[in-house]
Amino acid sequence: MIRAVLFDMDGLIVDTEPIHFKAFQAYMREFGIDMPESMMPQLLGYTEEDNLRDLKKEYHLDAPLDQMVAQRGAVYLQLVQTEPLRVFPGFWELSEEVPRRGLKQAVVSSANGEQVEIILRRVFDENPGKGDPQHYFDAIVTGDDIANNKPAPDIYLLAAERLGVAPADCLALEDTPPGVQSATSAGITVLAVPNDYSRDLEFPGRTPILQSLSEAVQYLDI
Repeated sequence: MIRAVLFDMDGLIVDTEPIHFKAFQAYMREFGIDMPESMMPQLLGYTEEDNLRDLKKEYHLDAPLDQMVAQRGAVYLQLVQTEPLRVFPGFWELSEEVPRRGLKQAVVSSANGEQVEIILRRVFDENPGKGDPQHYFDAIVTGDDIANNKPAPDIYLLAAERLGVAPADCLALEDTPPGVQSATSAGITVLAVPNDYSRDLEFPGRTPILQSLSEAVQYLDI
């Protein structure tokens, strides 16, 4: 029986992937590289460090990885504080239905704590009446909280632990294959809700693929 719903954030609650692409593109231009948007799908769901490690290899860059992570992260933080943020259709309706049914809910994001805080604060500031994210969700778990990020199961196991709910009694919502793998490996039922970047990716196993978050309401009773 479902007792908690776990939301990924980037690309699932908020349409931040175009902002991530802008940040990657702006940063790679510093190396004289015009990064094509077609590369974005292969970067989805992985950490910034993993993404930049791949780009470093792809483009034969000599810059230290930790320096690249810090610099690209700074570009993204600047953009995410100024670019328009769009909440995906169905999120507010679904997240308001969860507590009505006596269920708990959490944000489970591989992004670092600063990014998660800024994005959620902006989203809630732009939707007055929804309250504060720290009170709206029963837990907020970020990449800073674990040693091994998605696609490892650690972050989902920690989220279930903080909620006091067994992983088998959780329902996760993800938009990328690594996120689905992370939740599945933790023993959590997971639904995929792809966005424009992840729509054509291959999701593991027999993961149900939804067209929008609105469709997830019917799964709250499983």
